[in-house]
Amino acid sequence: MKGTNTMNHPSPTEQVYGSVDPIEVLRRCGRTFYSASLVLPRGVRQDLALLYALCRAIADSAEAVAHGGPHEPEQLLSEIASGLRGAHSRSPVVNAFRSLADKYDIPLVLPQQLIEGVRCDLGTVRIQTEDELLRYAYRVASTVGLMMCRILGVDPQGDSFAVDLGIAMQLTNIARDVAEDALTDRVYVPADWVDADRVISTVRDTRAGAYSADVGLAVQKLLETADTYYESAELGMHFLPIAVRGGIRSAAWNYRAIGGAVQRDHERALRQRSRTTGTGKAFRTVAALWASSLESLPLGPSDVHDESLHGAVRALRVAST
Repeated sequence: MKGTNTMNHPSPTEQVYGSVDPIEVLRRCGRTFYSASLVLPRGVRQDLALLYALCRAIADSAEAVAHGGPHEPEQLLSEIASGLRGAHSRSPVVNAFRSLADKYDIPLVLPQQLIEGVRCDLGTVRIQTEDELLRYAYRVASTVGLMMCRILGVDPQGDSFAVDLGIAMQLTNIARDVAEDALTDRVYVPADWVDADRVISTVRDTRAGAYSADVGLAVQKLLETADTYYESAELGMHFLPIAVRGGIRSAAWNYRAIGGAVQRDHERALRQRSRTTGTGKAFRTVAALWASSLESLPLGPSDVHDESLHGAVRALRVAST
């Protein structure tokens, strides 16, 4: 689940085996969603925080070696997966999540799919095709959105749009972090767009003062693909409860703006992580909240999802229902 920030919160071992406060994990590690959750009833906020804590534990397990903990990534992931399948678990967060899944009828295949995606991050990463990339993005991001939808009581018609938002945001993560990932032998840009060795050498050359445009073009294609999914996700925002719609929309708009920063200067993006300004983020947040407050429930063609966007992930979606 690349794109996570592992600073300022418990180690993977602590998250899996320790007793962590889900609200505190959300506050420290998921600031955008924590802010959006403040307007929700306390019980729903607590449940969303528990979901976040589980997903964070799964994602951060892939970085267990970097944290210097006593457990290997696969050991932590296997512990979580076993607990989700019904075996006795030593993990408090897994046991708590199973009760949460029963409460909201969350298919347990969704966190299992998330684990499958995170396992792709272990060691060397090579993505071969665009379809493989979309399946990876679905596993590590769309699954989280679908679980959130169950807790928030979103109309099932909104699920397809939630999938799109997860894919779009993950593709943005990948485009932003191409250089960082390449330097750790993780290449998420599909090989049928540009060879992985070419990506790694271009990142090194760019940082040494040279630049090759073909990798920049592949990053541009990543962001154009993300834009297609962002545009679809926007059509389904009205399915979200009004209390969280503005927060989710602002997160989407601000993530999309990161992609815009990468697009404006590919070469610089291969030297350092692209960022947006605080002023721009504040403006987009206010605009998203304002747009959401004025939005009424549309009826008609805008409600119809373009299912051609899900060709690569259709089997995964069927398995999760």
